[in-house]
Amino acid sequence: MNNPQKLPAVLEGLRVNIQARLDASLKNMINRLEEIIYQWCQGLSDAEQQRYMDIIIEFRRHRAQIELDVSRSVANSFLQLPNLTQVSETSKKASGFDKFDFESLSLVDTEDMEITITIDSMVARTRLDYANLYNLLRQRFQHLMPNVNLTDKNFPLDTGALAGHFQTAIKHLALGVTQKVVILRVFQQEFLVQLWPILEEANHILVDGGVLPDLKASFGGKKGESDYDEVMAQKEKEKAEQANKKDEPETKLDTEDIFSFLRDVHSIGKSGSSADGLPIPPNTNEAAVTGATYHGGQYVGGGGVGLLSASAVGGSVAAVPIVPENIAATAQVQALATEQLVSLLSKLQESQPKAKLVEDDSSPTVTEVRGGIRKSLKSDEKTVEAVKQADEDVINLVSMLFDFILDDDDLPTAMKALLGRLQIPLLKVAIIDKSFFNAEKHKARQLLNLLAKAGIGWNQKDPGGDALYTKIEEVVFRILNEFISDLSIFDELLSDFSSFYDQQQKRTESIDKRTREAEEGRARADMARAMVQQTLNRRLTGRQLPLVVVKLLQEGWKHVLYINCLKEGTESEPWKQAVKVVDAVVWSVVPQPSPDWVARLKNVSPKLMNSLKKGLAAVNYDALATETLLRELAQIHNELIVGREMPTVTVLDPEAARTDAPSSGVVNADQINANNIDTKAVVLPSDSLQPVVSETLPSDNEHVQKVNQLNVGSWVEFIQTDRRDRHKLVARIRSVDKLIFANRRGIKVAEMTAMKLAVDMSQGRARIIEEAQVLDRALESVIGNLRTLGEQAKQQN
Repeated sequence: MNNPQKLPAVLEGLRVNIQARLDASLKNMINRLEEIIYQWCQGLSDAEQQRYMDIIIEFRRHRAQIELDVSRSVANSFLQLPNLTQVSETSKKASGFDKFDFESLSLVDTEDMEITITIDSMVARTRLDYANLYNLLRQRFQHLMPNVNLTDKNFPLDTGALAGHFQTAIKHLALGVTQKVVILRVFQQEFLVQLWPILEEANHILVDGGVLPDLKASFGGKKGESDYDEVMAQKEKEKAEQANKKDEPETKLDTEDIFSFLRDVHSIGKSGSSADGLPIPPNTNEAAVTGATYHGGQYVGGGGVGLLSASAVGGSVAAVPIVPENIAATAQVQALATEQLVSLLSKLQESQPKAKLVEDDSSPTVTEVRGGIRKSLKSDEKTVEAVKQADEDVINLVSMLFDFILDDDDLPTAMKALLGRLQIPLLKVAIIDKSFFNAEKHKARQLLNLLAKAGIGWNQKDPGGDALYTKIEEVVFRILNEFISDLSIFDELLSDFSSFYDQQQKRTESIDKRTREAEEGRARADMARAMVQQTLNRRLTGRQLPLVVVKLLQEGWKHVLYINCLKEGTESEPWKQAVKVVDAVVWSVVPQPSPDWVARLKNVSPKLMNSLKKGLAAVNYDALATETLLRELAQIHNELIVGREMPTVTVLDPEAARTDAPSSGVVNADQINANNIDTKAVVLPSDSLQPVVSETLPSDNEHVQKVNQLNVGSWVEFIQTDRRDRHKLVARIRSVDKLIFANRRGIKVAEMTAMKLAVDMSQGRARIIEEAQVLDRALESVIGNLRTLGEQAKQQN
C-alpha cells in the first residue's frame, strides 16, 4: 500500500489561507440566510410562509454541524489531491448512477435529481463566469502536481465541488426538496457569486510563490454583464457626473478674462524693450521681435505674441502679425473701425475656395488667412491702417483656435479642409459678437461643433457621395456665399442641419440597434452552445460508452438541449427534463452488478425511447437518423438485459486528447460514422467560450483601462501603413468578451476582443477618438496655454 503523499508547500499554504476565506464566506452566507428568507416571505400565504420559517428553524438547529462538515470536506479535497490518479477518477465517474431512479414518466424526477439539476445549472453558470481564473488556477495546480489528473470534480476550488460539499452537508436536514432548493438559491447568491476575490487571492498566492508568474488570463471582466446592466450602469454614471458638476465651482472664463491673458502676453514686447531685454529704438520695425511696429509715437499692431510664446500658442500668430510689412516714415496711423474690418474680411471671404473638395481640396491655413488680412491693410506714404486692439485680440484668439482645430488628429482630413474654409466667416462672427467665445449656446459655435461631430466617422479618403457629407458641404458653401454680417443665417443653418442630422442619426441608430441585437443574439447562441457542450462533457468525459450513445447525444440530443437552453433558459423545466434524458441514456448503458438494475432497465427503456423520439422530432432532427440511432440503442438495451457485454469507446475531453490520447483509433465526436469500427476513443468538442489571445497586457495597463471604459457609440481609428479607418463601437458583449465595430453606414466591419484592441492601441495600430465639442477643446487648450504665458509675462515684467 502506498503512503499518502503530501501537498506541495505552496499549496498547503494556499489551503490554509483559502480555507479560512471560504469558512468566513460560508458563515456570512448563513448569517444572511434569515434576512433573505424573510424578504422572500413577503406577500406569501401563511402556509407558504411557514415552510420558509421551517428552513430558518432547521438551519439554526444544525448550523454548527453544517459549517464543520463543509470545512472538513474542503480540507479533504485539498489533502487528497496528491493521491488522485486518472484510473480512480474514471472509475468514480463510471459508477455515478447507481442511486438514480427512473420510475416516473418524466424518467428522472426524484427529489435528489431535482436538487442535482438545480446545482448543475448554477454551477455551469458560475464556471463560465470564472473561466479565466479557473483556467489560471488549474494550470498552476497542474504545474505543481503534473502526475495528478485534475478535473472539475476533484479540483478543490471548483464551484461544482464546493456546491457538492454544501449539498452533502444539508442532506440530513428535515426539509423538503423545494425548501432545499431555496437554500441552494441563497448559497448561489451569497457564496458562489462571491467567489471572485477568493479565486483571485488563490492565484496571487501562487504567483507570489513563483508558480507560473508570467501566466496571463484571457481578457474579460468578473462576470458576463448583460447589455442592459451596462446601459443602466452608464446612465447611473452619467447622473453621478452631472451631480458632481453641479457641486463644482464654475471655471469658465468670460471674454474679458480671455483677452486679458492675451494682453499680458503682448506686454512682454511692449514695455520698451525687446525679447532679449535691449531697448527698442523708435521707427524700428519690430514685428520679428514683438509683432508690433513703433510708429508715430505708438505701436502699430502688436497682436503677435513674440518669440517667447510662438512655440506655445502656435506659430501662426507669432509669425504673421496683423500689421503692414512696410510702413512709410511719413504715414499717419489710422485705426480701422469694426465695420471697416468686417468689410475687409468680407472681401477676403469672396476669394475663399468654393468648389467641392472632389474638385479642389485646397483650404487656407491660419497663416494664409492672417497674411491675407495683413496685405489688405492700407499702407502708403500718407496713411497706415491699424486694427484696433480689441479687434486684434479677437483675430489672434480665433487664429489660435484654428491652429488647434486644423492640427487636431481627432478631426478627419476632409472635415478639417471644410472647417478651414470657415475661418474668415467665424472671425467676422467673433468680431461682431464677442460673446461667441463664452456663450456655449451661440448659434455659430453650436453649428461649428455639430458639423465637426457629424463628420467624426469619415475616413481619411474622400467621403464624397455620402448624403451627410454633401449636406455639410452645402452648409459651408452657404456661409461662404451668403454671410456678410447678419448672424441670423447661423440660426437658420443650425436648425436645418440639426433636423437633417437627427434624421440621419435615427436611421443610423436603427441600423446599429439591429446589428447590436443580431450580435447579442449570436452571443446568446454561442453561450447556449457552450452550456450544452459543458453539460454533455461533464456527463460523458472519462466514461466507457457504446459509440452509438455518444453519437446520439452529441449529434442528435444536443439540438434538443440547445433549443431548450436558448429559448427557455437553464432554470426552465424543459431544460431540466432534457438533461434528465441525457442522464437516463448514460445510466441505461452502464451496467450495474444488480438484478434490480436489469429490472429497472426493462421498465425504463420504452419510456426513454419515447422521450428521445419526441424530443428529436420536436427539433426536426433527421427522421431516418433518429430511427437508426434508436434502433441501435434498443438493441444495446436488449443485449445488456440478457447479460452480454457491448463494445465501448473511451470518451475524452479536448485537453486530455491533446496530452494523453493514443494517436490511432481516436476520432472527434463530429466524425463518428458507420466506418468507425476500430475506434478506441472519441474526443468531445471544447466547451470553452474564451477566445485565444496571442498577446496580453496587465490589467493595470493604461490601454486596458481605457478599453474597459469604452462605451458603445465611441469611435476608434484603426491605423495601417497606407490608410486610416474610423469605426464605431456598436455593441459590447461582455459575456463573450466581444467588441463589434461598424462604419458610418452601420455596416459591421470588425469584431475583436477587448484585449486585442488594447494591444493594438499599445502598439500604435489603434486609438480612441476624442469626441468632445471641437471648439470647446480648442478653447480649453488655448486658454491653458495663455494662462501659462500670462504668468510668464508677469514674471518678466
